[in-house]
Amino acid sequence: MRYSLLIPLLSCGLFAQTDKAFSVSAGVKIGAPVNDPSSRSSVFNTYTQSRWTGGPTVELHLPYHFSIEFDALYRTFRTNSTSIIQLGQNVIPYTLSSLATNTVWDLPLMLKYRFHLGPVRPFVSAGFMWTHQSTDISSWYTCPGPQGSCLPSDYPFRDLRGGQYSYSGFENGPVAGAGLDFRTHSVTISPELRFSRLTNGYPRDNRFTALVGFTFGHRR
Repeated sequence: MRYSLLIPLLSCGLFAQTDKAFSVSAGVKIGAPVNDPSSRSSVFNTYTQSRWTGGPTVELHLPYHFSIEFDALYRTFRTNSTSIIQLGQNVIPYTLSSLATNTVWDLPLMLKYRFHLGPVRPFVSAGFMWTHQSTDISSWYTCPGPQGSCLPSDYPFRDLRGGQYSYSGFENGPVAGAGLDFRTHSVTISPELRFSRLTNGYPRDNRFTALVGFTFGHRR
């Protein structure tokens, strides 16, 4: 958490003595994953990510071609897993299946610098990202044989049932990007490539995302 405070603190110190005006722009970003961070997939586990991500964006424009950007980007993914559970030596194994559906909000805070080289302005950005993830899990047991053939005779329960449960929490990690600004009469269009990696929680993937921003309100 303390590292995320460096961006606004450094910005305040850098621009405290300037008399140049500040301005704000806002809009939306939409995009799609470039890579498939599913290296964990195997015969018994599959990972499926959503095709799209997107959400609102706001940017505080500072002097000397700097700005601070904050986004709220929504995405989803799900994991399917299967395992074998045998409760005794002379019984047929159960198949335990589970489906986890994950709803994610990525919340990056970045310091951005633009190169003023003409009508097309390249930029680079770096900062810190919080990710809020909500997970719903459903699990169930399947016996491939006749009823009761997967349970030992002395097992205290005559049937195994699955269940459902949910949990949520925050994860975080670094984020960086690079792109271009194309300015039209009424909107700025900003394609970019962004890298992020969570340093706590699961999964800890190197994630690359292609985004396009459409923002309004800053014309300098």
